[in-house]
Amino acid sequence: EMKAPTAAIENYLRMIQDRALGNDLAAYDHPIERSIVRLEGMRKLVTDLLDLTRIESGRKARTVEDLNVQDIAAGCVENARELGVARGITLELAPGERAPMKADRGEIELIFNNLLSNAVKYNRDHGRVDVSVAVRDHEVVITVADTGIGMTEEECGRLFGEFVRIRNDRTRQIEGSGLGLSIVRRLAHLYGGEATVMSTPDVGTTFTVTLPIPA
Repeated sequence: EMKAPTAAIENYLRMIQDRALGNDLAAYDHPIERSIVRLEGMRKLVTDLLDLTRIESGRKARTVEDLNVQDIAAGCVENARELGVARGITLELAPGERAPMKADRGEIELIFNNLLSNAVKYNRDHGRVDVSVAVRDHEVVITVADTGIGMTEEECGRLFGEFVRIRNDRTRQIEGSGLGLSIVRRLAHLYGGEATVMSTPDVGTTFTVTLPIPA
């Protein structure tokens, strides 16, 4: 995962160093832009690796406090809206009552941010992402549904593994670390909960995270 973008950036830099595209500076805009995209992908991979390592080792600093998950969802959805602007993707949070629980704010935000990022990346242009938070049977239930390209049952079965990315003609150009959903499931397990997925090709995908509320 690190070697491919490193090689691409090196090739672009050597192209610039050798003036391979001539003396017109505008000709180098594309390799520069692609290098920046690759670097952003590597930064995301490093961040995800650090998050995953901290969770696995139990060394992640945690501040468990009384939170309203509905409020956290509202903030994350608002921040994620700009991700969908360029492709006309709408993100909406369903109205809901308070969803109180004791949790680490950063961990709950990480769950939402990974699910929302995924829902936008694998959506179709002018698609939609619907988010809801509810309290049912002593659990906070988070749902993120998109109108994207969807997956087969076999692909869904592999989705939460580390470094797993669904590769086909429609996803080939989509950047990602392959760790985001693994982090979501590990955080759900940290709270004694679970993360699941249901999907239909060419229709969309729905992720559900359940987080038990201790008595």
